[in-house]
Amino acid sequence: MPRNVAVVAGATGLTGRYLLEVLLEDAFYDHIVTLVRRPLERFERKLEQRMVDYENLRASDLEGATHLFSCLGTTMKKAGSRAAFRRVDYDYPLMFARLGQEAGARRLMHISSVGADPAAGSFYLKVKGELERDLETVDFEATHIFRPAVLLGRRDEERHGEEWAARLSRAFEWLMAGGLSKYRPMPAGTLAAALAAAGERGAPGRHVHFYNQIFRLAGG
Repeated sequence: MPRNVAVVAGATGLTGRYLLEVLLEDAFYDHIVTLVRRPLERFERKLEQRMVDYENLRASDLEGATHLFSCLGTTMKKAGSRAAFRRVDYDYPLMFARLGQEAGARRLMHISSVGADPAAGSFYLKVKGELERDLETVDFEATHIFRPAVLLGRRDEERHGEEWAARLSRAFEWLMAGGLSKYRPMPAGTLAAALAAAGERGAPGRHVHFYNQIFRLAGG
């Protein structure tokens, strides 16, 4: 039976940290590889940390991959400029997918955002949409794109804008029914469980998941 090797980009972010815990506990995944710039302070039997520079990422950095988990992302404030934001939220994830496919990966699970659209007026959503569009050019057995709204969970860094958005979303969540359900806030742990599940049993082909589908995948 072939080994299932999960390679995670963005394992130190909010969802990435939850995802790493899920993957380490999931018997389906035999080996977990994190691509990191600095070592994580943890040691697990099936965890391998590979030190990489995303500016010079190579297919060999993803050697052995069967499942790719793309959790990369930043904010405009942290990036400091539109060009720097685009580098992290477009260039790096697309490079990760292309090199992963070259390394032999069969499946890609990618975190995008509700509202992602190449024609969006918001620069943030425009970049997210352009990435989704261009990921279609990378051939995988299965590509699962996740479009959550505000994510809930404890972050290592302060993001005041997202904290206020989370509070507002929780306050008005009861109004978000039907077609508006995709805008409901979501625990990052739920998204992480759905990502892992899509890698394990998600249908072949290209799929875009919103709030309801993400909860179903997560078993919630």
